[in-house]
Amino acid sequence: MEEKSRILKKLNSDSSRPVLFEESFGGSENQMRSLLNHLPDENFKDINLILNNADHDLIESEKINVLWVQHFVNQKEIQNLGLKDYVDKLDYIVFNSNWNFEKFLYQFKIPESKSIVIKNAINKIEFHKKPKGKINLIYHTTPWRGLVHLLKVFKELNLENVELNVCSSTKIYGNKFDNIYGKKYQNIFDECKNTKNVNYLGFVENKKIISLLKKMHIYAFPSIWPETSCISAIESMAAGCEIVTTNLGALYETCTPFASFVCFDRNFNNLEIKYKKKLLNSIKNYWSPENQNKLRLQSESINATYSWEARSIEWKNFFDEARNSKS
Repeated sequence: MEEKSRILKKLNSDSSRPVLFEESFGGSENQMRSLLNHLPDENFKDINLILNNADHDLIESEKINVLWVQHFVNQKEIQNLGLKDYVDKLDYIVFNSNWNFEKFLYQFKIPESKSIVIKNAINKIEFHKKPKGKINLIYHTTPWRGLVHLLKVFKELNLENVELNVCSSTKIYGNKFDNIYGKKYQNIFDECKNTKNVNYLGFVENKKIISLLKKMHIYAFPSIWPETSCISAIESMAAGCEIVTTNLGALYETCTPFASFVCFDRNFNNLEIKYKKKLLNSIKNYWSPENQNKLRLQSESINATYSWEARSIEWKNFFDEARNSKS
């Protein structure tokens, strides 16, 4: 475990990160942990794998420097990709979607020769038949991605046979982050707690989220955040949940051809009107034979294409080629 321990030690000691790696369980941090779990120690030999932080001090001249970018171009931790002297020190930049790669290409003119796309991955999720009766919606991501708009739409729909389960908290990124930003979103969390047919569950660890998804019918996600991949959507699709979302960011790339999309609108009143119509249609159509067939196919396809069994081979081959080209 010498190589993995080296990478983890560096991540845990990086005080320049906005969140502390060891106490954060966001998508990026969990992807790193999963990659370390799914590859043998020797695959990381000579690799300096850096996560979401274009800090000069993290470069190691004697290693193969790989920056793994899950962030969007507007995040301050990644702005050094616009500096030639920093990019020259990198051997490779790994992006989690083609959409994200294109944004960095346009914004920073990063060298294509150093760029590679390796998509995110999940552990396979067994498909379970959804419970009959009321329709269960779930929102399981951070609050700033569209929770305010979903709650407004849900209240306006006011459907007796539909419940909304909200798994959202700033605690997912650890105490350091929660202490700074938690109070900012307390009002929306309180509104969830006081809204009829809404179950506010707060921070729920990923294993419990997966168990919950097996009982959920629809992932209701009116995203206003430019997702660079969206692991919550991938997990939801693998678990056989209908996805009702926007086409903002990489969501279209990630969720096509299965999701029901609303065209993103910066006028949030317009967005809510469009989203309410699309969500209501998905609720009414949920049990149709055509939709049930689609959801089974969706689960099979997503589990096959986004599994760590498949993705770990991509990473192994990439690391092998990186070492071979260096020798």
